[in-house]
Amino acid sequence: MAGTISRIRLENFMCHSSLHIELGEHVNFITGQNGSGKSAILTALCIAFGCRAKNTQRAATIKDFIKTGCSYAAIAVDINNQGEDSFKPDVYGNLIKLERRITESSSSTILKDQHVGRWQIAKMILMR
Repeated sequence: MAGTISRIRLENFMCHSSLHIELGEHVNFITGQNGSGKSAILTALCIAFGCRAKNTQRAATIKDFIKTGCSYAAIAVDINNQGEDSFKPDVYGNLIKLERRITESSSSTILKDQHVGRWQIAKMILMR
């Protein structure tokens, strides 16, 4: 179904060293003990889709999301893009891949193998 998140991958993001989650098309539950990183997954999605660090109320700057002792963090999100509600399928194909890379000195967002700005992600979301 177009617009559903099918996969989330986190690397050195907050408490997660390496996390891979496959999601179904319908309702998904993420469970775990307190402090296991459930909220970090939601925060990662917010950051991947262009939210500013301070707006998450979890960090003052984007580099604060890098796991302690690591030099970078990465968030990758795969979004299904099949069916009648697909978004520019001739451009993005059946799967939209969004990646956010964070280092101590910079961050970048990659969409379809191209660096894009936060405003381009927001524009894509609003066009739905």
